[in-house]
Amino acid sequence: MLNALSFFYLLTVFVWFQRSRRAFQALLKNPEVKPTESLPSPLPLVSILLPVKNEEENLRDCLKCLLNQNYPAKEIIVINDNSIDRTSEILNEYARLYPDSIQTVNASQAPKGWTGKNWAIAQGTLLARGEWFLFTDADTRHDPWSLSSSVSYAESKDLDLLTLSPRCLTESFWEKTIQPAAMAFTGLWFPFYRVNDPTSRFTFGNGQYLMIRREAYQIIGGHTKVKGAFLEDFELVRETKKIRRRVECAIGTKIYGTRMYRSLKKIWRGWRRIFFHAFEKNPFHLLEKAISIFFFSFLPFLLLPSLTLDALKDPEHFGILGLINSLILGLVFLTAWKSHSILGGPKKYIFLHPLAALILTGILLDAAWNSLRRKELKWR
Repeated sequence: MLNALSFFYLLTVFVWFQRSRRAFQALLKNPEVKPTESLPSPLPLVSILLPVKNEEENLRDCLKCLLNQNYPAKEIIVINDNSIDRTSEILNEYARLYPDSIQTVNASQAPKGWTGKNWAIAQGTLLARGEWFLFTDADTRHDPWSLSSSVSYAESKDLDLLTLSPRCLTESFWEKTIQPAAMAFTGLWFPFYRVNDPTSRFTFGNGQYLMIRREAYQIIGGHTKVKGAFLEDFELVRETKKIRRRVECAIGTKIYGTRMYRSLKKIWRGWRRIFFHAFEKNPFHLLEKAISIFFFSFLPFLLLPSLTLDALKDPEHFGILGLINSLILGLVFLTAWKSHSILGGPKKYIFLHPLAALILTGILLDAAWNSLRRKELKWR
């Protein structure tokens, strides 16, 4: 038992060493958009396109952030995707208060072959006049310098598409426990520097903040080209790379954040859908990720008492086993602490990493099971 357990823990040390190495490698290689007060000249007009569906919890705060941007050359177009809560009421209120800043569109029911979100955005782009289109979501919160920073960054690097990762905004216990871990694993599995390699077919995008030049958007065929995609952000990046335009995924934690899901049920459903489509509905890839998280992020902590008891019974190997324990705990919590620091997650929750890992294992297995059953997963 001791030998098998020791081997497992040595393997765990190796896996976490590799995870840590890859995480810090990504940190060094992934570009970052930092706050800036400088603006390009002349200022390109940016059309901010915000599709909303039953967003009464988020809409006010998001609109306040967008209206408060220190970038003057902007227009805000909000597309109401058949909401049945108080979204329409809130949207009408803001349209009356800010008639020169906010345009509203009531999207019709999506035609066959379209997702609701893609159809809604496509309707919004018909009104857009900007040189840049910024697609964002109602669950995002933009710092006042967000738009000026991203436009300055994109213009300075002559980009055609810029998509940014957010900082993690959390309030409830389950959000603080799971969200930073889910976002950190996603960053580990989809390193930006690989996406940014124009010779690589590797793809990732984040629809919470995706900014694309109007010209490039029209060349690829806009949302009509990706009308049926549930991860349209991935597909927009893929299509833009196909026409050999400059694409960059970057860290955007210093200019905006997101509070994605507010309950355990919504966290489960939301990430199940994301993983399901991010891994292209491949049950084997989903199962592989589930096994990796379970065996090396949860099981070592579950078996830790057994290892400790065995070590106490075998004083000869006590020092070696103690060193293995220390290495595992050090690597796990150092990596979790660093990812929480970057994402803005509460650092004391790094000690609940095993719980987060167990839940993420369940989410990935659920996604794999739905993939095997060929069941389509939708968020709303």
